[in-house]
Amino acid sequence: IDQTRGWFYSLIAVSTLVTGKSPYKNVLVNDLVLDKYGKKMSKSRGNTVEPMDLFDRYGVDALRWYLMYVSPVWTPTRFDEDGLKEVLSKFIGTIKNVYTFFALYANTDMIKPQDFFVEYKDRPELDRWILSKFNNLVKYVTESMDVYDHNKSVRAIQNFVNEDLSNWYIRRSRRRFWETELTEDKKAVYNTTYEVLVGLSKLIAPFAPYLSEEIFRNLTGEESVHLSYYPKVNEALIDKDLEERMDLVKDIVSLGRASRENARIKVRQPIQKIHIDGKYQALIDYLVPLIKEELNVKEVVFEHDLNEFMDFTLKPNFKVAGPMLGSKVKEFANILAKADALEIIKKVQSGEKYELDVNGEIIELDDQLLDIRITAKEGYDVATGYNLFTIIDTNLTEELLNEGYAREFISKVQQMRKSNGYEMMDRIKIFYTSSPEIDKAVKDFEDYIKEETLADEIIVSNEEGMEIQNLNGIDTGMKLEKISR
Repeated sequence: IDQTRGWFYSLIAVSTLVTGKSPYKNVLVNDLVLDKYGKKMSKSRGNTVEPMDLFDRYGVDALRWYLMYVSPVWTPTRFDEDGLKEVLSKFIGTIKNVYTFFALYANTDMIKPQDFFVEYKDRPELDRWILSKFNNLVKYVTESMDVYDHNKSVRAIQNFVNEDLSNWYIRRSRRRFWETELTEDKKAVYNTTYEVLVGLSKLIAPFAPYLSEEIFRNLTGEESVHLSYYPKVNEALIDKDLEERMDLVKDIVSLGRASRENARIKVRQPIQKIHIDGKYQALIDYLVPLIKEELNVKEVVFEHDLNEFMDFTLKPNFKVAGPMLGSKVKEFANILAKADALEIIKKVQSGEKYELDVNGEIIELDDQLLDIRITAKEGYDVATGYNLFTIIDTNLTEELLNEGYAREFISKVQQMRKSNGYEMMDRIKIFYTSSPEIDKAVKDFEDYIKEETLADEIIVSNEEGMEIQNLNGIDTGMKLEKISR
């Protein structure tokens, strides 16, 4: 109110008197900044924060980003330092890590992505997917900024950086950067990552001016991101069908990981099968290898009869159905008990219309009206979400367990390589203490272990003082030795 009366109104009055027109077209006013409990900040309460101290500890960009991320500017902002730390980790840290990863390999390969260009139509589907997602992001951010909703803008950018760029695209593309030759595929991943990073640096410039400047100047060598044009959407690069397919795979992978966690099976432990609703087979059948790799599963089965693996029960949600149906609620329960539970659940959870006739009254079903319960049968685990079902086979054979030991062995070696400060291409010898399970796993997967860890030899040793590593419940002494060339 003080700003409106004392500043904005005064500007209009003076400008109208002097020039005959308003000095501005729109005004965006920040609401109050409160403490994390919703109380007004004041020195007497001792709940104020010192901005300069926050700048020193977290950086200006992190604080700017947090204040826009936490709530729309026209609502009171509850300032919580833990939220600021989360932004520093999940956004600032993540985008820096992506840039550092890209710069490391570009410098190692002595490559400038500006020196070559792979046509978009010739790039792999993963590249075309991230470019489609980025251009949709540009469109959404621009539309949100046009109506002054910067909260939506920064939330969309942060979600893109975390979920699409870092957790999916870069992680899925790591091996492409590792290729020794500059193939067309490697050129494509360099082009795509460069284009997205440069575009992101421009997109975040109004919100994080210092971080964007650092990334933009390092990538392009140009004077300043703030002298460049804001990104414009390239509609030709948006492919909704491609996004639908890849996003469906991402959701399936997310549910599969949730099932693994629920069944307490590590991602490094291979499993035999995952069952997916058969209606998606035509859409994503060619992406089965990706699902296998992401979930470390041997088979992907498109299942048309989920009743073999799951039990479904439907009951009224009596808190909602009771007041709504009154005396008919008992008959409603009887009808639900005899209905095709799976069909109703699928339609209701996908937002489709489903109606039941209860003594002459047509009832439209929804999630609020129903108590839906889904349980897996013995030897399986089910996860639901995103209007999807996934079912994993939790039975582990001896062969699967041995491969799990081998993958865990590789993971521990990689961790030890890092803690020992070895260079990326250093060759090593691996020493480990003998046990029947680990011996069998090493024997069966020796070539795979050597390839993944750059090991020339894997040697059984009873040497004292080796570092003890837990390999899926088996304590194993391990030691690495760098081979001099």
